[in-house]
Amino acid sequence: MSAPSAGIIRDVADKSAFLALMMASWGSHSMMIGLHVYDCAELDLLGVFAPDGEAMAYASWTMRGDVALLCALHSVAQGQGAAIQLLDAVKTAAKARGAVKLRAMLTNDNLPGLVFYQKCGFHFSGLYVEAIDHYRSVVPTIIKTGYQDLPVRDALELEIEL
Repeated sequence: MSAPSAGIIRDVADKSAFLALMMASWGSHSMMIGLHVYDCAELDLLGVFAPDGEAMAYASWTMRGDVALLCALHSVAQGQGAAIQLLDAVKTAAKARGAVKLRAMLTNDNLPGLVFYQKCGFHFSGLYVEAIDHYRSVVPTIIKTGYQDLPVRDALELEIEL
C-alpha cells in the first residue's frame, strides 16, 4: 500500500481535539494493548495536517521495550492517504527509538481497521477473547457496539517487523 503525499506531519502538543475524537468514537482515551492500559493523553501524538491547518489523521503511540505500540490511529479525512502517511511516520520514529516491531490492537468490530493494517503489511499476533468486556469493568464508558452495530467484545493484536 503506497502513501500519497497527504499533508504535513508534526508532533501535536495540544491533544484536546484528538482526545475529544477518542471520547466520541471509543468512549475513553485509554487504550489497551497486550493487556496493559495506556492513557493517550500521556503518550506521543503525531498528526497529519492539511496546508490550511485542518487535522487529517492522528496517531498516539509509545514504546514498551523494543516494541512500539500504536495506541490509536484515527483518520479524520478518509481516503486521502493521511493514515498511511502517518503510519509510515510512526514506523520511522519508532525505528529511531530502537523498535524492532510495531504492534496495534483493534476491537473485533473494526473491520475497516483490519483491512487497513493487513494491507499495510501487519499480521495477526494475538487474540484476546472478551478482553473488551473485561476492560469495561475498569472503563465503563467504552462503547458496546461499533462498526455496523457489531458488539465490541474482543481485542485483536496485529504487528509488523520494522
